[in-house]
Amino acid sequence: MTDIPDGYQPLLETEGFIGLSGPFFWRRDEEGHFVYGFRSDARHGNPNGVLHGAAIITLVDTILGHAVVCATGRQCATVALTSQFVAGVPTGGWVSGRAEIRKLTRSPAFLDAEACAGDTLLLTATGIFRVFEPQ
Repeated sequence: MTDIPDGYQPLLETEGFIGLSGPFFWRRDEEGHFVYGFRSDARHGNPNGVLHGAAIITLVDTILGHAVVCATGRQCATVALTSQFVAGVPTGGWVSGRAEIRKLTRSPAFLDAEACAGDTLLLTATGIFRVFEPQ
């Protein structure tokens, strides 16, 4: 895929719904934090030509889980995901997201996330994830 900002590499999760929704990419910023993103296109839009909320939520759910896996080395599953849509943008642009772990316990993980298109904040979210015991 072309037109990916410098420094991003493909997220390895490409099966199932993530594969249909992406591809998603990641990089580390200057402070070493993960930054994620994807290039939106017509399939990510709603009938009004605006980026569909489900496309943004899919990115955020994926990056929240990725943050948990990276922090724990263990699989996880979404228990709750609350989102607030802030703005809309046309399809065709780069959408980026960040996740931050607020609290990590043996089983639940509590996180925050946001997604942007350029300088436009699209969505904020909070999530709770179940962290599974090692296999």
